[in-house]
Amino acid sequence: MSISKIFKAFLASLTLCLILGLSACAKNQTQTKADQLKVVTTTDFYGEVAQAVLGSHGKVTPIITSPSVDPHDYEPTTKTAKLVAKADLAIYNGLEYDSWIKKLGAKKYLTVASVTGAKIGQNEHLWYQPQTMSKLALALAKEYGRLDPKHKQDYLANAKKYQAKLAPLTKMVAQIKTKSQGQKVAVSEPVFDYSLEAMGYHITNKHFAMAAEEETDPSYTDIKKLQTAIKNKEIAFFVLNTQSDSKVITNMVKLCQEYKIPVVKVTETLPAHQNYVSWMKKQYQQVLTLQK
Repeated sequence: MSISKIFKAFLASLTLCLILGLSACAKNQTQTKADQLKVVTTTDFYGEVAQAVLGSHGKVTPIITSPSVDPHDYEPTTKTAKLVAKADLAIYNGLEYDSWIKKLGAKKYLTVASVTGAKIGQNEHLWYQPQTMSKLALALAKEYGRLDPKHKQDYLANAKKYQAKLAPLTKMVAQIKTKSQGQKVAVSEPVFDYSLEAMGYHITNKHFAMAAEEETDPSYTDIKKLQTAIKNKEIAFFVLNTQSDSKVITNMVKLCQEYKIPVVKVTETLPAHQNYVSWMKKQYQQVLTLQK
């Protein structure tokens, strides 16, 4: 056989090996992708911690990613239903905040309420509890480990990394608490209550706030009490959920401005272009600044 024929035979064999190798590689990648966990969350901020703990071993898809969408009122589409039905795990807040997801048939569910021990009737804004995300990260690591034992240690390591990112928030809450001294505050809705209580503040208008939360007008008595508290400077500041739309609340904010009562602005949903830590830090900083 000539050198030319030998060389051509070598090239043909090499090409065949490459084709077979690439085919095997592609097949292996497909199998790996199929083996990865598929996780769904109702909100983007729960999706953030879920993906941080899951790491490269799967994909988390949050259903609600727009700050303007209220999880209470969300109506699942056919596409959403299919997504949830295919998920290995669906994570939601619970306490009737986003319970529509229960009807969509995920293989397994995890509620944040079960992680924190919250019961029906308690404040639903669990992500404002300073320890919630840390507890959720650990709970997710354990749940992922049960679903995918091979990567159990990876999930635990990822959870610890995420918990470390939350440390500045814990420090800010502790710092605020040393100066709050049980001061009285008022709120437009019970959105920020868990954080305020952890900071050591006393919320004076819970009945008023609950009415606003339920989109009903507060009673005349509750309105007069809050107006008096503002005029007499009995509260350190007023917490406004900027996503609420109420004439009563708007008038309260104007009254605060007239009587030089500071207004702390918070949101119920994650603002665009922020993550959970930056979101909380920005809101906590407002309170911290007022104490200086």
